[in-house]
Order: sequence, then C-alpha cells, then structure tokens
Amino acid sequence: MKQLLPFLIILSFIITTSCSQKEASPKPKENVILVGNDTVQLPTPKNLKAAIRLTPQAREGVKNWSFYKDLSAAIDSLPSNTLGELRLKIIDVDALYINLEQAEEDLAPVTPEAVQTKAVNARLVAIETKAKVLQNSAQLNTPVAEDISKKIGELYNAYQDLNLQLNELFDTSFKDLLEQIKQENEQAASKKADEQTPN
Repeated sequence: MKQLLPFLIILSFIITTSCSQKEASPKPKENVILVGNDTVQLPTPKNLKAAIRLTPQAREGVKNWSFYKDLSAAIDSLPSNTLGELRLKIIDVDALYINLEQAEEDLAPVTPEAVQTKAVNARLVAIETKAKVLQNSAQLNTPVAEDISKKIGELYNAYQDLNLQLNELFDTSFKDLLEQIKQENEQAASKKADEQTPN
C-alpha cells in the first residue's frame, strides 16, 4: 500500500499537468471566421439556354394546367443569391411533384389530356430529376457554389426543353416560332428605343 500511494500521486500530477497544458494553448479564435452554409453566395449560372416562351397556341393549350403554372413560377423564382434562399425555393419544386403524384394516385385529373404524351412526360421527369439532383447538391455538408450554379442551369434548361416540347406539341412550326421571337425582340427594341429617346 505504501508503494501505491507515491505512484498515485505521480499519476495525478502528470494528468493535472497535461490537462493544464492543453488549456493553455487553445487556437486563436480571431483568425477563424465561421460562415454558415446558408450564406454561401451562388454565382449566376453560365450554362443557360435562351428562354423559350410558349407560343399563343401552346399557351392556350396549357391555360387550365395548374401544375405547369406553378412549375413555371417556381422555376422563374429559382435564381438565388445565397444557398439558403435556394434551399427554400427548391423545396417548392419538390412539393409540386409530390402533390402531382398524390393527385394522380387519387385519380384526380391534374394534367390535360392534350399534353399527356410520352415526350411531355419525359420532359417532366427530366425536370424532376434535375430538381432532386440540385436539392441533393444543395444539402451537402460542404456545398460547392459553382457546382450548384451549374445544376441550377441544368434545371432551367430542362424547363426550356419542356416549353419547346409544348410548342411542338401544339403544332407550331419552327418558322412560326422564329417569327414570334423576332417580333418579340423588335417590340422590346422599339420599347427600349422609346425609353431612351429624350422628350
């Protein structure tokens, strides 16, 4: 017992000394700036296709399709400055598809028969897939802003492909589509010229 007592005293001295040394050398906190993932700035996507607007015939064909209207609003509001904003907005896109699936399971007519084609369904599936990939990238512990920006562009492009498919579905020829784009550009140019002309 007499030999155990000095051993315990030495052991407790070593433990006390090692603990106090660790406390004496903490890393300086002034140099560490913690930024939450939600404040990560997202660059503007560089891989965007030109916006494809629906032709008058296609607009008429989808005017009663509430899912398309909601999807359009969600995609149009998607560009965000920060990761936190994007996370909130991508949840809305995911919720649209969840509601669509539930309505289809309940046998409620959600999609007009005129747009129930394999091509349109394929575009809708592509948008859903791109949205889920974007959502997964946005939820990573260490998100990469450039990668997320690229995925935003891919989702936007998939939506433009849907618009192109709807235009084709409602029998708008390519020539008519180009003519409509030309007219829209001329109207925008003349409106801009009117605004720039001093009175």
